[in-house]
Amino acid sequence: MHDAHYFGAMAEKYFDDKTRDAAVSRQRQQKTVESFGRLPEEFTIEEVMRCFNLASEASARAKISRLIADKLAKKGENFNEKGKAKALYHKVYSYIS
Repeated sequence: MHDAHYFGAMAEKYFDDKTRDAAVSRQRQQKTVESFGRLPEEFTIEEVMRCFNLASEASARAKISRLIADKLAKKGENFNEKGKAKALYHKVYSYIS
């Protein structure tokens, strides 16, 4: 008798956790959509840091890698700014559906 109650409670917790995880995922996706929308058609790492509110270039590079993997952006040409080579990226889509 106690086993049925125990497994029922485990099943309830499992489904509650799944529901909570789905809500967090939707919230993150919406934040990504809004941040992506703020990016100009051509953007640099610094603009990704600003639009996505990221603290480091490493985080911005990881975000750009995910955008490229999701086919939302592509790498463009490099350019020189104040003696430092910088990469330029381009949006492939103007919105995420």
